[in-house]
Amino acid sequence: NAPLDRLVLAIVLQCHRALSRCSVVLVEMESSPWDKYFSDSESRQKSHRRLFRAVLELREIVFAAYRGRNEVLRAALSLQAHEALARGLEEMSSPKFLLKSSKEASLRTFLKNDWMTSFHDVEAIGDMMISEQVANGQVYKNRTATTIGRQAITELVSENAAIVKEYSDLLGIPFNLYCENQRRWAETEAVREREFEGNEAVKKFAIKYRSDSVEGNKILMAKFSLAMKRMLWIVRTSNDPWNPFKRWLFPSTTDTLYRRILFAPNYYFNDHADACYESTLGKERDKITQEETRRKEKEREMTEALLRVGDAIVPYDESALEDFEDDDPERTDDEILIGWKSENDGNSESDNDNNGEQKFNSKDTESVTLESKSIGSEWDQFDDTDFGENDDSDPDAWAKKFMWSEGEHFVQSFESVVIVSLQSTMEGKLLLTTQNVYFHQTEDALDVFTKQPVKRDDESPRQDLQWKLSRLTDIHGRRYMLKAQGLELFFADMKGLFLKFGGMKERDAFFSKLTSNCKAPLLRPMKSLNPRTVFKKTKLTDMWRKRKISNFQYLMMLNLMAGRTFNDVTQYPVFPWVLCDYTSETLNLSDHRIYRDLSKPVGALNPDRLAQLIERYNDLDGFVSEEEKFLYGSHYSSPGVVLHYLVRQEPYTSMHIALQSGRFDCADRMFHDVAGCWDSCMTSTSDVKELTPEFFTCPEMFINTNDFPLGQTQSKIPISNVKLPPWAKESPHEFIRIHRLALESEYVSNNLHHWIDLIFGYKQRGPAAAANHNVFHYLSYEGSVDLDKISDEVTRQATESHIQNFGQTPSQLMVKDPHPPRSRVEDDGPLLEKNLQALRCHTPAKQFGGSRNAEANGPVISLHALGEYVFAIYSDLSFCSYKIHFIRGVVPFTFKAEKTRHIISRKGSRSLSAVWHALNVEDDIP
Repeated sequence: NAPLDRLVLAIVLQCHRALSRCSVVLVEMESSPWDKYFSDSESRQKSHRRLFRAVLELREIVFAAYRGRNEVLRAALSLQAHEALARGLEEMSSPKFLLKSSKEASLRTFLKNDWMTSFHDVEAIGDMMISEQVANGQVYKNRTATTIGRQAITELVSENAAIVKEYSDLLGIPFNLYCENQRRWAETEAVREREFEGNEAVKKFAIKYRSDSVEGNKILMAKFSLAMKRMLWIVRTSNDPWNPFKRWLFPSTTDTLYRRILFAPNYYFNDHADACYESTLGKERDKITQEETRRKEKEREMTEALLRVGDAIVPYDESALEDFEDDDPERTDDEILIGWKSENDGNSESDNDNNGEQKFNSKDTESVTLESKSIGSEWDQFDDTDFGENDDSDPDAWAKKFMWSEGEHFVQSFESVVIVSLQSTMEGKLLLTTQNVYFHQTEDALDVFTKQPVKRDDESPRQDLQWKLSRLTDIHGRRYMLKAQGLELFFADMKGLFLKFGGMKERDAFFSKLTSNCKAPLLRPMKSLNPRTVFKKTKLTDMWRKRKISNFQYLMMLNLMAGRTFNDVTQYPVFPWVLCDYTSETLNLSDHRIYRDLSKPVGALNPDRLAQLIERYNDLDGFVSEEEKFLYGSHYSSPGVVLHYLVRQEPYTSMHIALQSGRFDCADRMFHDVAGCWDSCMTSTSDVKELTPEFFTCPEMFINTNDFPLGQTQSKIPISNVKLPPWAKESPHEFIRIHRLALESEYVSNNLHHWIDLIFGYKQRGPAAAANHNVFHYLSYEGSVDLDKISDEVTRQATESHIQNFGQTPSQLMVKDPHPPRSRVEDDGPLLEKNLQALRCHTPAKQFGGSRNAEANGPVISLHALGEYVFAIYSDLSFCSYKIHFIRGVVPFTFKAEKTRHIISRKGSRSLSAVWHALNVEDDIP
């Protein structure tokens, strides 16, 4: 049994060493702040339990060795060490001690006994390390220990060396034999001939490669030189060389495809240097102040120099707001909601001309006012002197400062209406006339987070705004604080106006008056503001299923109909995570393994985390009612989530700072790594956030173009641009391109309806939501609480704060039936043959003029397709409709003229908007 005895001794010595390290780690954990080594207290508790579990297992191993082979330990350990070990183990196993102490207390006692706190020194003898507790002739209490322990260690070292040598020899025999065989084979004549032939071939190819490389390098350098010249030309033409300090911000509108891709100039840029996390903690404040002073002085000097170039700089003119009266709305029945336009129609043109459309009452970005939403401008207002003395008896005299149209008259006024925008809310009086909407500000604008008045110049008056109903295209009902008391007006230039009324009754009255008493020629007929009703009456789902609109467009339309809006950060549009691979060098979009499971919410993607959440959910029984139980304490979309993603661009930067009490958040918590963000969403029990539309359209959200001081992590890593996945090749534009392709991929198209059911459909609430682990806090759902019935002011404020800051679930568009899946590509056969030779060019008889064709209409100036009809507008302003006419029901086909009529244009006008106003399009569309 000698080898076994030596092994038992080695195990006890290793356990002693491991227990000593556990004791040191435990002392360090308990004496340090919890956030020194752990991200949260829950991680610290897990590590604490894991450490005690290891101590318990090591103690049991030592106890088993002591009980089974005590005579070996008595002989191999020194007298003092064996006595300390026996005393510690016997004290631990005594019944009196077990009754009085818990398991953790017993482990702590064991770690503090003499055997654990002593005998840590070792003696180096040659290649051997002998612990001081091994029997080596030590004298203790007038007794001398044996040297059996040292002999055992010596024998263990010898046995180990013998085993290693024998193993090495066994490995070396076949390798040496292989090397000898290779040497003999290499010395044969056949191998030498092959080697000579190979060397000759290599020399020949090397010569050819060198000559080809020289020619290739010449061609490559020529191409590179041309590319660099073109690149420099593009940079010179796309950038403003006279204004290096020009800054940008997110626009308040999207393009016609609901993409936020064109930024607006930020005339009142704030670098937020005083909001740096480190500087607010008192670090390097003087250095930052000095650098800021030097930078501003340099910028001032540069600005003064730039002002001298005159016409090279376009000045900001507050009165440059234009009246886009002649814009062409181009709307038909299937162009649903807010001027929808298919991506397949070619390059879309944005109506966002923000130069000169923004108005500010302060030189601070946070004080951006809402006048950019106004369609009117200062030129159509009269000065007070034009009226003479003000008529104090007329409460609506302020509206008469605008130039009213001929025949325009008063319809109704509404008190205490609030305009809700991304950064602030503004209360005032709303006046509805037959052709315009007027707003008179009565209270200071309030910040959406701080509820404090927005800074403005003392001399700047409160605003009077105007919106022309001739450009109104759509109206949608909106919730505010979970109450259906708001609506959003959309205009032809894609601008939205979010109005919050005193209640649903007042909101419905405004809607009724506007649709029945006002002139809004572009407004699509609507009879309801209920999102569910509006969704049922649209053909969007059918168009999406037939692949006539993209996944991005469909999701944006669902968001808008479900109450999500860019004007309210608490109800921001929500988009899904579609990928789960953020570590690979390349992506194969046809591989389903790279995609996230769209049939589950983010919180249910990780089974281990879901098990913890379900356990916590079940623990709520008896503490709250069944309606108040929730699986996820956080939400997939909230102001914090939106500002977390978009913090690098204004106005979200200023909003993030306001949300964080005047400074940037800690760098470790900020969005700086896409892969890290996904990992957090997969592992953290408090992180179940989805994405925003900008992840598919806006590469600037990943770039710190404004050089904001975002700080550095605890690892001293500075935070600036977002770290992108390897497959993005460090390019935000490449990330957006691939991410958008993934959203439109076949896998996402075939599974997106599952995610829609979770967010907008029947799995959002009720038993289906519980069955699919999709239950959030009850205060995030529509109709869950009536704030008007809460009498206690403290409770009311707490409820409002929760609703505003912790996320709101969109309106439920589908209650009972699941969302239908998208048709597969092969299900919707192409209208035309794949053989392009079968295509024809159709030339109507009246299209070309001349002396022989007196009835000619001239060339086509506008062409529109709708279903099986094609509508053409000719240069003589005649409107013709053509229907696809199949010959014997098969392709190729021709067009059959259906109807031709002359458009009654405005006198002397040939503008496209005049054509559209004069034409009653809906009467001509079958």
